[in-house]
Amino acid sequence: MNGDAGSGTVASQRDPDGPGVCLGEVLRWGRLAAATLLGGESALDRRATRVLIAPAGRSREGGFAGAIVLLDGRELALDTYLVDVTLRWMGEAGAIMLVVVSPEQPPGIASCRLADRSGVALVETDDTVLELADALRELVEAPQRVLARVIVDAVDKLAHLSPSSGVAGVLDVVRQALGAQVSLIAAEGELLAGDPLTPPLLRKDQVNVQLSTVVGTTHRVTQPVTLASGERPSFWIVAELEAPGEVRTSAARSLLKIGSSYVANRLISDRLEQERDARARLGVLNAIIATAGRPSAALVQQVATLGWITDGWATAVHLRIAGPVDSMQILALTDPVRALLAEAGFDGPLVERSDGWTTWTVRLVEPPAASFAHDTAAVRQAVRRFLEKRDHLRVYAGIGRPYLGLQGLKRSLAEAHEAMTIAQGAGSRSGVQHIDEVGLQRILVGWYSSEESRDLARSLLRPVLEIDRQEELLSTLEVFLDNESSPTVTAEILGVHRNTVVNRISRAKSVLSADLDDPDERLAVQLACRLAKLRG
Repeated sequence: MNGDAGSGTVASQRDPDGPGVCLGEVLRWGRLAAATLLGGESALDRRATRVLIAPAGRSREGGFAGAIVLLDGRELALDTYLVDVTLRWMGEAGAIMLVVVSPEQPPGIASCRLADRSGVALVETDDTVLELADALRELVEAPQRVLARVIVDAVDKLAHLSPSSGVAGVLDVVRQALGAQVSLIAAEGELLAGDPLTPPLLRKDQVNVQLSTVVGTTHRVTQPVTLASGERPSFWIVAELEAPGEVRTSAARSLLKIGSSYVANRLISDRLEQERDARARLGVLNAIIATAGRPSAALVQQVATLGWITDGWATAVHLRIAGPVDSMQILALTDPVRALLAEAGFDGPLVERSDGWTTWTVRLVEPPAASFAHDTAAVRQAVRRFLEKRDHLRVYAGIGRPYLGLQGLKRSLAEAHEAMTIAQGAGSRSGVQHIDEVGLQRILVGWYSSEESRDLARSLLRPVLEIDRQEELLSTLEVFLDNESSPTVTAEILGVHRNTVVNRISRAKSVLSADLDDPDERLAVQLACRLAKLRG
């Protein structure tokens, strides 16, 4: 009862097969949130059709079938057996719940056991009899009226929210109105605000229409939040309700639709502020990279204004998310990336780019030559942890050598970008490369970045791309060639059947001009696939 209650909650259910409101739902309504169920739990599935006040004394007049009966607790001081007597005649009359209002002493254990035997729910609550009766009558007899009032009250609260309350304030209003767990989830499954979500929102449920699902005994309503017309949703509001009724579910659907527009407005405001700050940081970073010779006084002032430390030995890291990604996703992932890099020892500025991030750390003394192994291992661990719950992403990182001062930072940044390019060209789903590790792999950087190689790759793979709108053939071909042309290993990596791999490779071979059985031509196709992924 208490776990699903909230002030003003609509918790009623008209059974489609008969009249009445589910008693279990009545007990989840805000007015009875603090009520205690003492006995008769088996009655919670029955339907209440009326709300009556118990007749004075032990008399009984009128029909009580399907009734919730309210008993003034003060009468127990005059008749200690009144609860037991009332439970007996209620059981005979078909009544379903006895609410003892504000008794001096709660009903005893014998009354609780009698409630279990009689099949009548026994509840104790602190309230006033007349006010509780009016509220419960409206809930049982006119639930749609309660629904309308809850929605109107929630909209009024949303309209008067302070801008400083942010997204959390919107979620609080929805939570209180529904008596539910409410969360805001980002596209990568990150909890941005609200209550923890267990189990997490699956990618298949991250759709652009409202979705209702059942998770155990919990009803989950998922509402997409779109920040711009025609844009794919980047966020979802999720409300979880325990065994809700029809009207309460309807309230959740309506309030989440309304709440999504308020959340979108808050997110757009945050987005504009974040993008403005990100553009400022990126502008200064680009100025550092473009500097020829000694940095200007203006650039030094900009760096100092941002609080960036460059007075020491700077080691840069360049991270890239391959494939389609937008600036909103980058901004949404910045905080977890910052935390993981800080644990890896890179606690300097984190600059958002259109396809990833750049950061560096500054040490007061020159690191020993062997320190690159520790840095590389730490960044690899950070990337591995980042990808644990993001198996649809491909992430690559490069690390430069440590150099002194602002000019040294520029040099380390260039090396980090070069190392990242080599890491991405290796053909794996993720990779971390230190510039001191690359060795002969640096030869490939020129090939990957040359216009001639891009022309060759486009020409070689064009027949496959023309029939491969979903890029399934290309990704299968790439993994196949990177794993010694093994259909079995390729199937395991891609999570498909071996026959699927064989069929896809057969289709690719049928249109490719290259012969995959020839080592030289197979190598050319393999490099073309890597370049295609690098360009993606």
